[in-house]
Amino acid sequence: MTEDKSPTTPRWVTKLLIPALTGAVVGFATAAGALHLIGLEPIGVVGKSTTIATLVGMIYICTGLAVSLGTASPKVGARFLNVEDADELREQKKVLTSSGAAMVLWGIALVGLALAAPEGPVPQAAALALGAGGLVLGTLLAIPSYRHSDELMRAVNLEAGALANGLVLLVVGSWAMLAHLGYAAGPAPLDLLTLFYVLGLLASFIATGRRGMLMPR
Repeated sequence: MTEDKSPTTPRWVTKLLIPALTGAVVGFATAAGALHLIGLEPIGVVGKSTTIATLVGMIYICTGLAVSLGTASPKVGARFLNVEDADELREQKKVLTSSGAAMVLWGIALVGLALAAPEGPVPQAAALALGAGGLVLGTLLAIPSYRHSDELMRAVNLEAGALANGLVLLVVGSWAMLAHLGYAAGPAPLDLLTLFYVLGLLASFIATGRRGMLMPR
C-alpha cells in the first residue's frame, strides 16, 4: 500500500483567503461603480459623507447577497462561507435567508439615503422611501432570524448588541463631546447613520470572533 501524498489545499486558504480575495475584487468593482455614480453630480463638503455611506451600504449589500446565494445553493455556499459543510447551511436556512435579506435591505436603505439629492441623483422622496422601507423591512426580517437562532447564536446576537451600544456611546459620544466643546465639527446626520452601520458590523465581528466562530471550519 502506498501512502497518498497528494497536496491538499489548507483549509484557511479555501475558507478565508479565497473568499476574502473574491470579496475584495467584488467590493472594489462595486465601489468603483458607486463612486462613478456619485461622480455624476458635483460633490461638495458633504461629498465625503456621501461616499463613505455609499461604500458602507455596498458592503452590507454584498455581504447579504453572498449569504443569500450561499444559502440558496448549500453545496456552492459551503465552498466560500465559513461553515462545516452544506448540511449546516441547510439546517440554518431560515436564519441565514432572513438575515441575508435583512442586510441587503439595510444596505439599500443606506445607499438610497446617501445618494439623495442634492448631492446625489436620487430624488429626496424616493430616497426617503428607500431609506424608511429598507430599515423597516430589514428589521422585520431580522426578527424571525433571531427567533429561529440556536442558543449560541442568540448569545452572540445579545453580546453584539451590547458591544454595539458601548461602541456607539464611546465613538459617537466622544465626537459629540468634542463638537459641543468646539474642538471638532459636529457629525452630519448621514455620518451618524453610517457610524451606526459600521459600529454594529464591528460589534458583530468582535462578538463572533470571541466565540471562535471566525476560525476556518
